[in-house]
Amino acid sequence: MAAKFSVVRGTKDILPAEAERFNEIKSKAGNIFSVYGYRQIYTPILESKDLFIRSLGEETEIVGKQMFLIQREDNDLVLRPEATAGVVRAYIENNLARTEGFVKLFYIGPMFRAERPQKGRLRQFHHIGVEAIGSDDASLDAEIISLADSILKSLLIDGYEIKLNSLGCLSDKKRLSDTLRNILSDKLNLLCDDCQGRYERNVFRVLDCKNKACRKVISGLTLKRSDYLCDDCLAHFESVLVNLDAIGVGYTDCVYLMRGLDYYTRTVFEITHAGLGAQDAIGAGGRYDNLVEELGGNKTPAIGFAFGVERLILARNKEIENTLDNNLVYIIPLGDAAKRESFKILSNLRAAGIISDTVYTDKSLKGAMRKANDLGARFVLIVGDDELAKNVVTVKDMKSGEQNQISRNNLIEELKC
Repeated sequence: MAAKFSVVRGTKDILPAEAERFNEIKSKAGNIFSVYGYRQIYTPILESKDLFIRSLGEETEIVGKQMFLIQREDNDLVLRPEATAGVVRAYIENNLARTEGFVKLFYIGPMFRAERPQKGRLRQFHHIGVEAIGSDDASLDAEIISLADSILKSLLIDGYEIKLNSLGCLSDKKRLSDTLRNILSDKLNLLCDDCQGRYERNVFRVLDCKNKACRKVISGLTLKRSDYLCDDCLAHFESVLVNLDAIGVGYTDCVYLMRGLDYYTRTVFEITHAGLGAQDAIGAGGRYDNLVEELGGNKTPAIGFAFGVERLILARNKEIENTLDNNLVYIIPLGDAAKRESFKILSNLRAAGIISDTVYTDKSLKGAMRKANDLGARFVLIVGDDELAKNVVTVKDMKSGEQNQISRNNLIEELKC
């Protein structure tokens, strides 16, 4: 007997029921992206390793521990761990600064990180996100956050929190880094081993740690934005808050929110959900005003964010999940003559844009009804000798249980009502 193959650890098959949820999220998000003026971009899953070393930072955990590496003689490649760097590379390489100037782009696709698999954290996962490149206007920051809020509302997700902070410009980040090291210096022995290493490599990551001992240390810190933000960056952040207040987007002002990737500047935000436990982040983003220049372009301000699709699915209320619309019409023919006529009906329904299918295996009415129920069909059409003689179809509403005979001449009109 041939050996059985299993899915690679940290990855999963997305079976039809979950794929419907994926597609619903992608569709609703895509519609909202378009309403906000964002256009879709596709970038390769494979990118140069150096792109992420330059963009994310060599000392980040993603670059140091989590990238899937494909070694080549001419260039080391990686499966992309996030999308921003690839979008910025595409912006530079395709001269979008010259041909389009300010651009608003969105993407949907798989990302890869060699993390320890657990609930809500896979090695292959999916992001939906946006990048707005070419403006440092604070109202754009508010728009991005509002866009994220709109997507969550469209998905009927509640119980989330938008946490917001500013890291400031590069000079401010240097002051912030020095300030954090100063206030943590006498508490190093209280931090976990990982954070003692992060203290030197990337002190911002200490504030992201989930270790209970580290959280206790962090909760006792006293940090003010006036300790590190310059006047321009403070004014920019205050303008972001004013704009969010004006359009009624709720947020939590969180001075301890840090993003561990090197490219972030000024506004950073994270969206968490109380029902997800330790892996509670469902989305995050912020400004990266120096990344375009760092990757070889002209100095160009930019901002973006991404949601994890798998995290969004986990965050959705189960009652809502169970009420996803399914408009499938399922045809059950009883007998050979009925099967031939049912095939004509099926063709007409599909030509009219009605989602429809028929039974191909179980010949019994009971078995076919069970299959229709498993598929979550909205309506079942039964066609037998009696229906053929009367030129009607028996239509069963699977929600109400009501059953009526409808003329074949009026069938499409009735199903569309």
